[in-house]
Amino acid sequence: MIGKSTRIENGRSKIAILHPRSSIFYLLAFVAALSITACGKKGEPRAPELAMPETIRDLKTQAEGRGVALTWSRPMKYVDGKEIRDLAGFVIFRKEISKTCPDCPVPYRERATVNVEDQEKFMKKKQFRFVDQELTPQTTYRYRVFSRLMDDSLSDPSNEGEVTWSP
Repeated sequence: MIGKSTRIENGRSKIAILHPRSSIFYLLAFVAALSITACGKKGEPRAPELAMPETIRDLKTQAEGRGVALTWSRPMKYVDGKEIRDLAGFVIFRKEISKTCPDCPVPYRERATVNVEDQEKFMKKKQFRFVDQELTPQTTYRYRVFSRLMDDSLSDPSNEGEVTWSP
């Protein structure tokens, strides 16, 4: 019976009724089910620049006995005001300021990555800290921190923090 239909005569015309075991019946039922659940949208589309975390504005640097400690607050929202749900970590950049030419342009280089490990938790860490221990005595360093999302996109750079390492 699979793939066949039963015909019932109604006066002069014949009406084809699909048998529940018919493959066409299952195909139509499947298509109907898909049309009910498919093509939903999760929300209004956003421009990529609005899906970027707010900029970190409270980076602080301080020389300690073990090295240079950096502290900053966790960004809680995207630039468009929506809550961040895909914060993966932070990327720390550092540059050394030349003693002989403090105004010469020196590029920032990636120094470290700090991962966020509390995404699925109710209580999220609000402050982050990193201690840089790879330092040269009597050297001035500048730091910047970027927020990194799960798709590896970065925020704008934080404020600069500067410190001279003198152990």
